Amino acid sequence: MDIIRIDKANCKNCYKCLRECPVKSVGFRHDQAELLDADCIYCGHCLSVCPQKAKHINSSLPDVKDMIRRGEKVYVSLAPSYAAAFPDTDFSAMSAALKSLGFAHVEETAVGADAVTREYERLIREHRMKNIISTCCSSTVLLVEKYFPSLIGQLAPVASPMLAHARMLRDTYGPQIKVVFISPCVAKMHEAMFPTSEDAVSAVLTFDELAGWFSEENVTFEERDPESDMLKNTLPRFYPVPGGIIANISSGCRDAYTCLSADGIDSCMEILRSLEEKELSGYFLELSVCPGSCTGGPGMASLQSGRLRSRESVVRSITAPQSGVPSVTEGCSTRFGNAYTDLSVPARPASAEDIRRVLISMGKTNPDKELNCGSCGYPSCRAKAQAVIDGKATVSMCLPFFREKAESLSNLIFASSPNAILMTDNDFRIQEYNPAARKLLGPQLDERMGDPVFDFLEADIYARVFSTGKNILREKVRYERFGITVKQSVLYLSENDSYLILMEDITKQEKINSDRKNVNKETVRIAQDVIDKQMRVAQEIASLLGETTAETKIALTHLKKSVLEENEEK
Repeated sequence: MDIIRIDKANCKNCYKCLRECPVKSVGFRHDQAELLDADCIYCGHCLSVCPQKAKHINSSLPDVKDMIRRGEKVYVSLAPSYAAAFPDTDFSAMSAALKSLGFAHVEETAVGADAVTREYERLIREHRMKNIISTCCSSTVLLVEKYFPSLIGQLAPVASPMLAHARMLRDTYGPQIKVVFISPCVAKMHEAMFPTSEDAVSAVLTFDELAGWFSEENVTFEERDPESDMLKNTLPRFYPVPGGIIANISSGCRDAYTCLSADGIDSCMEILRSLEEKELSGYFLELSVCPGSCTGGPGMASLQSGRLRSRESVVRSITAPQSGVPSVTEGCSTRFGNAYTDLSVPARPASAEDIRRVLISMGKTNPDKELNCGSCGYPSCRAKAQAVIDGKATVSMCLPFFREKAESLSNLIFASSPNAILMTDNDFRIQEYNPAARKLLGPQLDERMGDPVFDFLEADIYARVFSTGKNILREKVRYERFGITVKQSVLYLSENDSYLILMEDITKQEKINSDRKNVNKETVRIAQDVIDKQMRVAQEIASLLGETTAETKIALTHLKKSVLEENEEK
């Protein structure tokens, strides 16, 4: 199961997770981030820095609820950093609250931390190791196993307090119990998945998940658990703050090695490089990847109350009065050893020619163009090129190159457009124009830079845009001064509070249209003349036909009358 999942719908391709990732274990494919398990140390920093909240923990909370629902005996190992996550709550109240959720029993991981301290002291007394690197921080262990494999032999062969306590719980209460570890750590989820801890830790929850569960069930901290376990030694509660492990080691043992603590990934990596490159020896190193050690873990991001207050809360928990019954697990003898392996991925450096080819595809045609700006998340352009070859990155992640390319394309369109383009400020003062504008409006445009456009181009179109705030699209405007007619658009650009003026010269088309109208008018006039002439001819013919018909009628009438009179005489 993936420990961290990415909501691809929310990932906006900003590369912030890659920029912030200390080991560059974030890849990009199809413009989406993906976590590279082989490279990841599960520090969880990407969860905290993602501005779109696109990354989430694949929670084991449903599994834990199912265990309880099935009636299994589920025990809690509660990391001592609970004092920072829930600063106004003591262990007795936490135990009561957790039992109200259905947990059978609650113990502090500090019990395991105390046993781990004894193992560290044994290693120090034996003095067989060149250096001793503490193994409480799972991310630190992964950092060594994956990126500093030559130092694996300097990792203390001791289980983490989580694993040690889980083993102690099983040895005390039986192998059938389920153990749930609750802490601010994401890397513990990875540690719990390994074969060496499968028989010990059943699930891992973060304090953020626990707080959500408390809220869901309306759990308060008003009740106290009269049967909560008391610790004989409360100093291991100091483990989650920087220097807390060293503070637990007896002063007599500390003299054998130079004890040094560091928190934060950069400090840890610097120390590990020094061990690797300078072959230093004689150090006991308490290394925690999270700034502020466990009190700065990613699993309590919503509960953070500041580093100083967190430290104060942990310190108060050490001296706080206890109530309940003595812990039977404390002092339990079990196996506390652990082994660590080389998990490094062999580097496959690309050839100089392959690197050069990728650099060229990113527009890095010469060393001067290798800006090494880090905007893509990689420290240098060549490191980015190697990542492209490894399939972790894409060429499109080079933001300066693509910005330059976009600007070049914009400049090309601006310079090559057949239409006139003028840019003005918000007062319509001319700021820039393209060659087509100079050709259309003449060389005198050069002298008008900085002048209001309506002093140069007399038209009410600009006043209308300025007064109404509405864009105008493809309106026909006649400029008599220049003898031109244009289809003009005036657009307000809110991004930079300016105006864009576009002019399409339609003077020739207008002349053609005007000439066509004149031809049409002449054609209509000639047609009308022909019609008029035809009507006159028709009228004249009709007139002549009328006179002839009348004369014929008279003649025939006289003839008819004569014939009738002649017949009567007979």
